Amino acid sequence: MMYESLIVLAGAATALAVTPKGFEPAAEATLLVSFGNVAAAGGNVLAKEATQTAPNIGTQSQLDGTSFAVLMIDLDIPTNSPPATNTLLHWMQTGLTQSTTATPVNTSTGSTNAFLFQNSAGQAAFAQYLGPSPPARIPLSHRYTQVIVDTSDATDENLSVLEDAAASRMGFDALAVLTKAGLEGKVLAGNFFNVTNPGPAASVNSSTSATGGSAGSTATGTVSQPTQTLLVPAAAATQRARASETLLAIVMVGVVFAAL
Repeated sequence: MMYESLIVLAGAATALAVTPKGFEPAAEATLLVSFGNVAAAGGNVLAKEATQTAPNIGTQSQLDGTSFAVLMIDLDIPTNSPPATNTLLHWMQTGLTQSTTATPVNTSTGSTNAFLFQNSAGQAAFAQYLGPSPPARIPLSHRYTQVIVDTSDATDENLSVLEDAAASRMGFDALAVLTKAGLEGKVLAGNFFNVTNPGPAASVNSSTSATGGSAGSTATGTVSQPTQTLLVPAAAATQRARASETLLAIVMVGVVFAAL
């Protein structure tokens, strides 16, 4: 009987998490996320085009706190060692406040009242919103996770940790960063959605790639840029040969005229 109860509790705990399985720090309360009238919820698949500007975010119940931060992270950045993946920070905005009255929000999943978060002070983002754009590499489907963090009691030092971490988007480790900032227990709500590249997947050895460790690691990623060759050596040799022939012809004409 006790064993069965443990199974039920474990299942309930799993069901309560609204962030992806394995993501830490997990959230149990739902963060409402909408791109215009398109709702992001529970890992649903959204069109890339619909997600290129920062979404509206809120909660159905007003949260305790006076200041909040939102983080958005891609958990499925390709590496040169698939199926290993890396992470990428897509958004970090601090200084958010929550409205004191609920606002009707109409989305593709219906209408709901939400207490929206707003950057009323116009504070600059530690990491500007970066729209999802999964490349044609394995994995083609990317999970984009959002969490809201209570920063009401955060000191300037705590916020500096967030700002410093946001400077390096690739390999962003949410748990490590929030722990270092003393905010690991301040995640109040979360959500995630999916954006998928239609494929087909390109080779691992393609010229543009994101590299690094497994998801959640702090390894850095690099994007190699395509090189430009202004003059191919073989073509240069051909041009030199043609120039020599032209010069020789001019010399011969000069000799003929001199003989005349």
